[in-house]
Amino acid sequence: MTRRETVTYRPYEDRDAEGVMAIINDAFHIHRYTRRRYLERSALESYLDECLQASSYAQVAVLEGKVVGVIMGCVQGEPFLPGRVRRRTRILANSAWLLTVGLPQRHTLRYFFAFERYYRTLREDARQAGPWTLSDEVTLLAVHAAARGRGVGTGLYQGFMSHLREHGRSELCLYTDGLCTYQFYERAGLVRAAERSLELNVPGLPGTVGVYLYAGRVPQAGSADSA
Repeated sequence: MTRRETVTYRPYEDRDAEGVMAIINDAFHIHRYTRRRYLERSALESYLDECLQASSYAQVAVLEGKVVGVIMGCVQGEPFLPGRVRRRTRILANSAWLLTVGLPQRHTLRYFFAFERYYRTLREDARQAGPWTLSDEVTLLAVHAAARGRGVGTGLYQGFMSHLREHGRSELCLYTDGLCTYQFYERAGLVRAAERSLELNVPGLPGTVGVYLYAGRVPQAGSADSA
């Protein structure tokens, strides 16, 4: 009988960057927007830095010595993760690189940047349509395909729920899209507070993808979580 390796969870460290970027690429198809390896690296660094920049909480899941999952979040009133000046400098440099050297790939790269614009629109839609505060947020949750089905995503998510409860928080929100496993959040009890359709023209991806904002209550300690 094969022994099932144990997944461990710990705070994100700088040494985890390569593993987390591999997870981001696997989960969010960054390579399809860049289409060139020299652009892919800059896009991945920028994506990771933007997530860290927006977060006060970051944890990784480790299996057999490799990072296989990551969650980041922002809790109102909690200090942001350290290293913001360094990350901001790198974000600006990578953005300049993508916008200049990446000019030949502008037709696909522009969709890479379009998601952030849609997120801002969804936030306004949700605020006008419902009672959500949208103050505490899951800024990143992803599990590498090789580790899916082991409860890694649920373990990461429940860890952040515990963190929110410890800080007396009662709601959360997050952005996702039809290319991701958004059903996970519905099983966790979140509701789709706003949605828009984004037209894509990216080889290997659908022509239209739904972009969503989910929101919900932080579950009570000990409550069943089917996600």
